[in-house]
Amino acid sequence: MERVRLGLVVLLWGCGSGNATAPDASADAPADVVAIDSSVESGADAGAGPVVSFLDTSTGIHAFLTFDYGVTDVATAATHADFVWGNEQNHIAAYRASTNPKLVLSDYIPFTRDPDGTHTLAYWQGAHPDWVLYQCDQTTPAYEFGDPNVSLDITNPAVVDWQVQSFGVPAAAAGYDMIAADNYTLSNDFKACGIFQNGTWKQLYSGASSDPQYTADVLAWAKSFSTKLHALTPKPLGLVPNFSLGSLAPNDPNVVKLVSYVDAILDEGGYTEYGSGFPNEARWTSLQTFVEYVQSQGKAYFSINEWNVTPPLPNADVQWSLASYLMSKERASAIFASGVQQYGSDNWRPEYAAAIGTPCGAMQKTQGVYVREYQHGYAIVNPTTSAATFTLPSGSFTDLYGNPANSSVSLPVDTGMVLLCTSGPRC
Repeated sequence: MERVRLGLVVLLWGCGSGNATAPDASADAPADVVAIDSSVESGADAGAGPVVSFLDTSTGIHAFLTFDYGVTDVATAATHADFVWGNEQNHIAAYRASTNPKLVLSDYIPFTRDPDGTHTLAYWQGAHPDWVLYQCDQTTPAYEFGDPNVSLDITNPAVVDWQVQSFGVPAAAAGYDMIAADNYTLSNDFKACGIFQNGTWKQLYSGASSDPQYTADVLAWAKSFSTKLHALTPKPLGLVPNFSLGSLAPNDPNVVKLVSYVDAILDEGGYTEYGSGFPNEARWTSLQTFVEYVQSQGKAYFSINEWNVTPPLPNADVQWSLASYLMSKERASAIFASGVQQYGSDNWRPEYAAAIGTPCGAMQKTQGVYVREYQHGYAIVNPTTSAATFTLPSGSFTDLYGNPANSSVSLPVDTGMVLLCTSGPRC
């Protein structure tokens, strides 16, 4: 970014308690549950209580803001959001004076780069030459995304202390709740290799993307930085990295360690692969397991869904995002949908106000699609490679736009749908 486990439940079909009927006998087995061993690593400060109180997202659809530099009506934006990733400091007072004063606010930093663009390479070579991280040619700094901001050696405790004092302490004093650490990854995607220590080259990594030492070091940074933020007084801060599961398994030991160290996950990849398309079924279900797991650990999950379109988003794109989000939304999860990198604004849409209620149980796969029942509706997603038709239970349904749904709905490949029950609660 520039600038509770899945479980087996019995579905109670129907819309309203008087309409319940058995599910179709051809229903597939529930989605496989991936066992995740939470004992892989204790948290950054095991035994301590949470330092961030997230708003309860159990009921309905919950949204958040990805930056707010373009927001002019903070009071209204506050009514639409549970969290702000990287909000402007001059908006804090307005958020706290709004009707939603407990929304969670975060101060933005890139996790390895110096956020201050005025600090050139020459500046760092003069101030702290041993902090500059280079590629293996021993000349080119390990720049990220073509960003001229210098990447620093986060294995150096002095660098972590500098991050805490330069960004954590001021953020706590300003009234933030968290530090939002951007571009966090377990792989060495920008060919970091080494530093010059007292003028002598010290190689830290191979320069390859897959490097166990790099993974170990960025995990150690998350643990150390989070622990130091948690210990700030009088106001501790939480840590929310921008981390996407990608092709990793949700039970990968390194992923589990990361979750144990931080207070929330922001996922810029979301259910749209950074705006590049749709994840295949295996990746989509793996992500659902991960989102459930993060929340089961008392952490929050914030999903960004970028679309390679010119806003406003088409209804079909919104429905895919919302239906996918509703599959694993529990007590601490919110969604943001926009065009690619169309950040900084209040992108709230009327669909987010849909009164779908609380979930009746976990996601199931049935009739070739994934379904999750809610008190007042259904979320349905088809991430498979085949079109499907889903037969609705008895009752009356409309889509998010007030159109009545017939006895069945068609879901082409890579589509989602949220239906609302108009004839009474069903669980």
